[in-house]
Amino acid sequence: MTVIHSVSIHSRSTMKTVTKILTTLTLSLSLVGIANASTLVAKNKSISTELCMAAASGSRISMNKAIRESRLSNSYVVYNIKCNEQNITDFVTKYGKSPKQMNALLNRGRTKGHVSINDIASL
Repeated sequence: MTVIHSVSIHSRSTMKTVTKILTTLTLSLSLVGIANASTLVAKNKSISTELCMAAASGSRISMNKAIRESRLSNSYVVYNIKCNEQNITDFVTKYGKSPKQMNALLNRGRTKGHVSINDIASL
């Protein structure tokens, strides 16, 4: 059985070219992501602005603290607070750092109970 240990020059140059292309592509996509990242700046110190900034931060601790300090209920925040003319959950989905976790926290205010009706008289 004969094992060939040499690699042709053609395949080495091809691998180098592929490596260069992949490196360039990775760096380009990283720069595009950085360029598209948005920075949120609070325009005032209102309660709604504080709640919006806390929601966008992605920190559940900050959000719970902001809701507690605002003395508003979680359901009031979900149904009435607007951030950049959007519902707070839509705003978090678009601009938030952890939208899935933050919206789960916020949406606890939407469902407070469960009603079930069972007809026990039907035969």
